[in-house]
Amino acid sequence: MKKIIYFAILSLFMMACNNETETTTETLSEIKTTEAATENIISPINQNIECFGIIDVPPSSIHEVYAKTNGYMVELNILEGEHINQGAILAEIESPEFAKLQKEFKVAKATYEWQKLNFERNQLLYNQKAISDKDFQTIEKDFLLAKSNYFGLKEELTAIGFNPEQFLLANSSKLTIRSKTHGTVVKINVKNGSKVSPDTHLFTILDKSHLHVEMRISASNFSEVKLEQPFFIVQENDTIHGSIYLINDMIEDDNTVKVHGHFADEEDETKMVVGQKVFVQISKSN
Repeated sequence: MKKIIYFAILSLFMMACNNETETTTETLSEIKTTEAATENIISPINQNIECFGIIDVPPSSIHEVYAKTNGYMVELNILEGEHINQGAILAEIESPEFAKLQKEFKVAKATYEWQKLNFERNQLLYNQKAISDKDFQTIEKDFLLAKSNYFGLKEELTAIGFNPEQFLLANSSKLTIRSKTHGTVVKINVKNGSKVSPDTHLFTILDKSHLHVEMRISASNFSEVKLEQPFFIVQENDTIHGSIYLINDMIEDDNTVKVHGHFADEEDETKMVVGQKVFVQISKSN
């Protein structure tokens, strides 16, 4: 009887040991699986440098148009969003002061031409000792004053926007404002009849010929970014590619560095709008 009890106890003990061994094996297997999964999570999945950027153009591509004179806006017939060519008429400025300026310029031109002839004629006489030094100096002074007055007015007219030669023959007192570049009219600050002065901002014209993206990368990624390094922007169902053109050498207050990128395809530039914010991925160098 004792032997039967002994064998029963021994059987129970061996079964318990086997269960513990199986549990330990399963536990070790689970630990190894967890470690492998953790390694996969820690390993970098995305090898790209991610940053935000903004679509922009160089300062030279933004043209601000000012009145440069006093007057009133007339013949304003352009619209925001309208594409214009270089030399296109934007509007006209009308002012009674232009008639006075035209009269003043005509008098200055006539006086200069007369004084020039008088100076040249008396210079010959002076060289022949036919007139005194004092008389010739007076004639020369009058000629130089007339010359200064004429060319000063001519430069003033050119700065305002007039063609001096056409201004002499003009029958109306209007200044025609023409575009000095091609582009899109993105801002109009006046309307017909508006009173303007030299510092009145009339229009803003945007030339998208040099569209680019200004990126800001973390300063910690500065050493990983090189010139001509490719980048891409995912926009809806389209991917736009480009390469880095310039890298700034200064860290901004927000601990970022400015990076200037150009697009690979000019057609992609038509899909972008100046001021648009984009998410950029820069491919890391191998």
